[in-house]
Amino acid sequence: MGRYIVFLCSRCGMPRYAREGQRTAKCPYCNFQIRLDKIRILCRVEDSRAAREMVEKYKAKILIRRGMKLR
Repeated sequence: MGRYIVFLCSRCGMPRYAREGQRTAKCPYCNFQIRLDKIRILCRVEDSRAAREMVEKYKAKILIRRGMKLR
């Protein structure tokens, strides 16, 4: 089981996670290919479940700040 990082897409600002050590990740919201060596890491977690939970938490904050409703 590897560690995961949580970060924001550098194009649209939505949260995403990836396995630590990965070089790139594709944003599911805007399809941007994110270079992981150029991002600011929001947090590190031990497993994918915790990473998904953190992404949902950050996503809720962002959508509230933008005045959008959660699904």
